[in-house]
Amino acid sequence: MDSDSLVRILVGIPLLISGVQLFRGKWLFLVAGYNTMSKEEQEKLNGKFLGKVVGIMLLLSCLIIATTLIYPEAERVCTILQFVIVFGVVIYVNVSDKRKAK
Repeated sequence: MDSDSLVRILVGIPLLISGVQLFRGKWLFLVAGYNTMSKEEQEKLNGKFLGKVVGIMLLLSCLIIATTLIYPEAERVCTILQFVIVFGVVIYVNVSDKRKAK
């Protein structure tokens, strides 16, 4: 096993664990800025929605990392796909009405 593969595995495992926990609605403190908000501001946001979206993004990132481990020649395509997913999630969360608490 080369060092590239080891780094990908060491990055992929925490992404997998964090993605599952965020998808379950736990570990919301990992979402940037959410933990530093006041309780009133947190109540204005739908934390479960944010957790699910960020959790799905992390799980997809983990899947992309696993793909590059299996198919190293697809690294460039996977990198582009990763950027598209991250930017897409950022845009989706910021324009979605679901992020506001009901």
